This record gives sequence, structure tokens and C-alpha cells, in this order.
Amino acid sequence: MPQYPRADAPTAPVFRTVLCAAFLGACASLSLAAGPPPSPSAPASHQAIAWTAAQIQAAGVTTQAVGSSSAGAAAGLVLQGTVELPPQATELLSTPVAGVVQQVLVGTGQKVKAGEPVARLLSPELVVLQRELLQAQAQARLAATRLERDEKLHTEGIIAGLRLQDTRTQNELAQLTLRERRQALQMAGASTTSNTLQPGLTLRASAAGTVLEVTATPGQRLDAGMPVAKVARSGQWAIALQATPVQAQSLHIGDLLAVQGCKTPARLVAIVPQVSAGNQAVQLRADFTSAEDCLRVNQFVQATVAGRTDTKAAGSLSVPAQAVVRHGGQAYVFVQTPQGFVPTAVVLDTEGAGQTLLRSGVKAGDVIAVQGLAALKGAWQGMGSGAQ
Repeated sequence: MPQYPRADAPTAPVFRTVLCAAFLGACASLSLAAGPPPSPSAPASHQAIAWTAAQIQAAGVTTQAVGSSSAGAAAGLVLQGTVELPPQATELLSTPVAGVVQQVLVGTGQKVKAGEPVARLLSPELVVLQRELLQAQAQARLAATRLERDEKLHTEGIIAGLRLQDTRTQNELAQLTLRERRQALQMAGASTTSNTLQPGLTLRASAAGTVLEVTATPGQRLDAGMPVAKVARSGQWAIALQATPVQAQSLHIGDLLAVQGCKTPARLVAIVPQVSAGNQAVQLRADFTSAEDCLRVNQFVQATVAGRTDTKAAGSLSVPAQAVVRHGGQAYVFVQTPQGFVPTAVVLDTEGAGQTLLRSGVKAGDVIAVQGLAALKGAWQGMGSGAQ
């Protein structure tokens, strides 16, 4: 059995040194087996950066509370546009039959109600249509009487079935002619219940609006289809807008636009998927549907993006664009907590020149850093312990 020196022997210090060296070597080998220590360039996403108030001030860090945004990245964007009259809001009153203008009852710029008379005409063609309707009514009554008689005679066996079939056909043709004459007179705007011939025809506005133009004058002879007046229906305007391609990326269908001089907002309804060859601008269209009298055709206006009507944007959060930093292909914001600034991963929705819309990662009310991001990111990645 080997003899080990006693602790009080002269060789004891040498023995202890050997044992310690062997133990440290084993620890080093275990450390190497576990892998190298984490690199300073791979920061922990939830490790708080604990700075003092003096360090925060020296780094120029400022904060801002996260708030919900109904307009998104385009909030506050000012667009230039021109007021237009959409095709669906334009009513062209024309004479359905040839005639002579007897009286014009409205003027340019005048407001009219639905059914209000616009002009009166005298039309010989209208008399012809009325006469044809009265003749068709007489023929239909005669055909119905013959059918009733022949059905009775056929029941008694006096006439053949072929004659009854011919009578039924004549009655059907008479009824069809009557419906045709009645519809023709209705299209002319005349009454279909009168038993007298009336050459006068009154043109009426079908909806409330404003008279934009009167093209007919008293004494003028008009052919069928010629215009008499143009009426703009109330509360329906379109605004043709322009935006740069970058601005268009932050806009969405449904964005609300505050129109200068109007209390009611317009709504963005179209973003043309191409740019103009001349100025490389993206064409937009907004609808303004309100009875408010604040716009005129061809008027130049300014529209500011103020909100959004779609439900997706209504639940989104908007932060300043400079508050978002990137690392390893992921977007982060620095959320201020009692422990310090915590790098928090976020999911972006849309990015604009001034604001960025977030889908998730933070909630309304969170306080984030909006200035001094370079110093925070440097401390996060291990480039320094804080601001000097």
C-alpha cells in the first residue's frame, strides 16, 4: 500500500499544488466541452439596459407613449386634388321626343328638388304616341270581346277549335301592342291614363341637385335625345388626388381625408396601380358624400389623411419610424420598464415617412424610446456599458 506524505510533512505544499492544478484542468476541459461563451454581438432580446437618469440624458434618449392610430403610417399626410363630378352623380335631361322648347324653368347654379319641372315642350310626336295608345286600347278591348264570344261558341259546338285558337292569338297580339304603346308613352314622360291628346310635355328632375348647365332656349326645336340641362345630384362629389409612390404605399382604401373647408371627411376609394408617365405620380380618388355645401366642380383642395374606416387599421398601433431598430432581420423597439430599456421584438404592418404601423409586440400605453436609439442599440449589443 503506497504511503502518502502527511499534511505536516515537508512535501505537503507540493502535493496540494498538484491536486489544484489537476482540478483546474478538469474545470477547463468541462468549460470547453460546454462551448464558447456567448458573443457580445448576439444580444438577448429581453435583457434590460439599466441606465441612470444621467446616462439617459447624456445619450439624448427621449421617450413617447404608444397610442392606437386610426390612420396608420399616413397620418397627417397632405395631398393635393381637384373636385370632380362623378358620372353616377350627373343627370343629363334630354327630350325623349322631338319638339319645340316653350319654356325653360331653371337657370345655371339653381338648386332643384326631385320631380321639379325643368322645361316645357310642345311635341307633335307626343300626340302621335297618345293616339297610338288610344287605338291600341280599343283594339285590345275588341280582341278580348271576340275571345269571350268565340269561347262561348266553341263550348256550344258551333265553331271549330282552330278558329278559337286563332282568336286567342289575335287577343294576345292586341294585348302585347297595348303594353308596347303604353311603355313608349311612359318613356316620353307623358301620362298613360288620359283619354285626350295633349301636345305639351314637361321635363322634370329625377333627383335633387344643382343645375350645372342649360343648353336649350325657348323657341328652339329639338330632336329626340337632344340635351336640355345637366344636373349634379346633391351630396356626391369625387376628388382626384395625386401622391408619390412612397406616399401611396402608406395609404389604404378606406382612409378618411379631412378636406379643407369641409366638416365632413372624404373617403379614399381608389388607388390606381400605375404611375403617370409625365410626373410619376400615383392617381387616387376619394368620394365625398354629404349634403354640406363646401365644394365646387374643378375646385383645387387640400386633403389631410385623418383616419381609417377598415377594422384592421382600427386595432393597430402607430409609432415614430425612427423608434424601430433592426437586428438579425427582426424589428425591435426599446420599451422602458422599471428595470430599464427592454429590446422588444415587434411585427410591422406598414411603414411610412413619419410613422410606422405595428401589428403586435407592444400595447397601447407602453413607453418606448424615440431618440438616442444608436446609443441604446450599442449598449444592447455589448459595445459599451452606457452613455459616457
